[in-house]
Amino acid sequence: MSDPPPSGQPHDKSPHSLLSEKLATALPLPDAKATRDDERRRMAEQKVGLTLKGWRIQRLLGVGPASAAYEATRGSHDGSSRGVLRVLLGTLGKNERAKSQFVRAAYAASRFQHPRVVAVIADGTDDEGEPFVVRPWIDARTISELVAAEGPMSEATALRLAEQVLDALEIAHAHGVVHGAISPSNVLVTPRGSMRLCDFSSPPGLGPRTEGDALAAHRVTPWTPPERCSSSPDPPTEACDVWSLGALLYFVASKKIPRGTAASTADLARTTAIPLRQVAPSVSEGFAALVDHALQADPMARYESAYAMLGDVRRVMAGRKPKLADAQRPNPSGSYTGPASTRSSRQVSLTTGRVDASASHVAAGPPSSVRPPEAVRRANEWKGNVALILAIALLVGVATFVMVRERVEEERNSAPHVTNGHAAP
Repeated sequence: MSDPPPSGQPHDKSPHSLLSEKLATALPLPDAKATRDDERRRMAEQKVGLTLKGWRIQRLLGVGPASAAYEATRGSHDGSSRGVLRVLLGTLGKNERAKSQFVRAAYAASRFQHPRVVAVIADGTDDEGEPFVVRPWIDARTISELVAAEGPMSEATALRLAEQVLDALEIAHAHGVVHGAISPSNVLVTPRGSMRLCDFSSPPGLGPRTEGDALAAHRVTPWTPPERCSSSPDPPTEACDVWSLGALLYFVASKKIPRGTAASTADLARTTAIPLRQVAPSVSEGFAALVDHALQADPMARYESAYAMLGDVRRVMAGRKPKLADAQRPNPSGSYTGPASTRSSRQVSLTTGRVDASASHVAAGPPSSVRPPEAVRRANEWKGNVALILAIALLVGVATFVMVRERVEEERNSAPHVTNGHAAP
């Protein structure tokens, strides 16, 4: 559903069309949007058979909100290379800012190396000036294809998928790269069950001081987090990828989308995710809590990072309870032992994974004995400074003692040695 929906194996129908058929009753499209989709598909089909920078477009794989994906080949018949070629369509393909961000986002995966990330290998523009990028062909199927063909995944399979995606995201985030559009269409699964993440959609360096994301409003899908479902959203963050991956796990476990029948951008922005166990009662309590926590509407209430979510994925895989750490409790690897009143008064239900704002934690001591974090930090700094001064004073004292002792020994050795009242010769 998000752009693009490339696959690795030939199919009669594209991943985009397969998923659209499955969700047609859940996401009715307004007539105007359906018309725009038809126009994009007609534009996309006209490019089949063209040769762009040596890449010959063989067939259309699918059409996303902003771009189209094709199977393309390069070279002779026997030694040809296969790839997936994406083209930015329509007016966006003529917008200089959108074109620049499209190419920069595609090359974001080239800023780091990870075996599960598919990087772009070529780019260019067609005769109409519309930009395109090419990535290698992967012998794999998209998540949307797998779920459409085989139904919901087992919990163990979904957790293994999440572990692999989060491992790739952790490295990407460490290099300042956010995917920005994780969906069932750009997560590929090989026949051996190995995951590949492709089609990065957020250009590195996009921030409040830049010109903004020219493609964001055109890429809003059911897999887009609430804070990105507006005409001028904030730049994507790690929390956006966490939400989208939570939506992906929700889908593979239940074959449903988290926000139900929400179809318009406004609905997607204000509708909260339905708790997973309401649509898939058979999933375990820990798995449901993990997914629901990632789908919190407030970015500060979700996992603070891919690393934090990865820890809970592995805990649930081992049969343990998830810790459900969030951005206001930045201790994903250890238990929080500080006073409860220094934390948020929100309480997370393990049954639903949702936040109960009316509940409060029991304080570890009387309120008067609790110091704010800033006071604790200053006290620790003062103690550290005192310890440093004492250490320096001790070193100076030891050095002085050694120097004085050596001087005394020298003077003693240089004095005349007296024996029976006469100086020794």
